[in-house]
Amino acid sequence: MSDVDEEIYSLALSRKDGVDNDTIEEKMPHLPAEALANAINRLLRVGKIELVQIGTLTLYKGVSMAELELTSKMNEEDRLIYKLIENSGNEGIWVRTLKLKSNLPQTIVNRSLKQLEAQDIIKSVKSVKHPTRKLYMLSTVSPSADITGGPWFTDQEMDTDFIDQLAKQCHHLIYAYSYPRHNPAMVYPVSHMGYPTASQIKRFISDNRVSTVELTTENIEELLTMLIYDGKIERIAPALDVDRGLRAGAGKPDWMYRALRIADKDSPLTDIPCGRCPVASRCSGSGAITPAKCSYLAKWLAF
Repeated sequence: MSDVDEEIYSLALSRKDGVDNDTIEEKMPHLPAEALANAINRLLRVGKIELVQIGTLTLYKGVSMAELELTSKMNEEDRLIYKLIENSGNEGIWVRTLKLKSNLPQTIVNRSLKQLEAQDIIKSVKSVKHPTRKLYMLSTVSPSADITGGPWFTDQEMDTDFIDQLAKQCHHLIYAYSYPRHNPAMVYPVSHMGYPTASQIKRFISDNRVSTVELTTENIEELLTMLIYDGKIERIAPALDVDRGLRAGAGKPDWMYRALRIADKDSPLTDIPCGRCPVASRCSGSGAITPAKCSYLAKWLAF
């Protein structure tokens, strides 16, 4: 491989999605366009780079030496099926889609899939959205949350007990912050900014190990949306102070959540430890005495 070929190949490998013609010309201004085109064609012929279309942009993506060695042992049909599966990423690809995109007979597609799966190069997974469909992806790739259903599914079955228990604990936590502990019959003024946000609830659940499953802020928001529809909480103006503010890097407001008043006999405040805590008046969102550090509140939430 010539120095020009090597430089283009290294450049293509360094970019995850590949590199376009303009970038190659910018990085190698000393070479004429014809020499660059010849080098690109040589690399395409030996399979060290491949064409990738992202929207209207055509990119050259580098193929690693490990993948080159792997695909060099495949026949043309297996290589085509492998590439289609690789390009599907963590979303996987359906058998029927493979047949349409490869334009191969179903028997050839099935044979290639069987061969690649036997070598542990690919794997089949089931989707919670389409239980009857078998999707294929590389064996080294983890399925997306859309495929597995995220933390709410276990073995393609919705874990309703886990969802209900976690939603109940979220509701208890929000209720504890929604009304004054010294007098639950009172309400906070309109200017009150002490209601919990989804990111704070997520942090509390994580810090206190309420759930053994790793949850994202978006997962918590899904639970809170369910509680809103159940008429148990409401979403109010986003918190704007330094600790809450806009979620880092997300560019979206971190809304606060307030529990709706419920009958005393059904209220979590009837047995909340805060009601009989001797230092409740000194409890705040920060400092030595805080709900996040309270072992009694953690036990109450993990009932």
